[in-house]
Amino acid sequence: MMKLTAEEVRTGANWPPEEGRTITFKSSDGWGTGILQEVRWGLVWRDFVLEDGRVIPERKVSGCPEHTVWRKASEVTQDERERCEDRLVSMAGAGLDPRSREQPFWAELNQYLAYTYLRYMPSGHKPPGAERSLEID
Repeated sequence: MMKLTAEEVRTGANWPPEEGRTITFKSSDGWGTGILQEVRWGLVWRDFVLEDGRVIPERKVSGCPEHTVWRKASEVTQDERERCEDRLVSMAGAGLDPRSREQPFWAELNQYLAYTYLRYMPSGHKPPGAERSLEID
């Protein structure tokens, strides 16, 4: 199976959607929609940030390519990791609920857990379904 680079995915057939577009995504309540404000890389995968503040992982967005690109743990800088940890500590200190799906705390926590898993996973080991999801659902 060929691995696509981030640039190859970006230049794919209209993927990712442009900012300002309405996107459809799978949520715990079924299918939802929202206006895309920003597409950003997390520690592992891309998150789609909606205008109302919800954060949707790329794999849950309708039209997502079958083979999404994940960053390797070795590509994440120490500064990126530390900024993520600081955001998590700040959100926890503010009393945000990490179980509140589609919210920034949930998104950051899932990214950090996946990154940590990939960082310490034995080299050459790929768990079943690793190319699609490590997200805690």
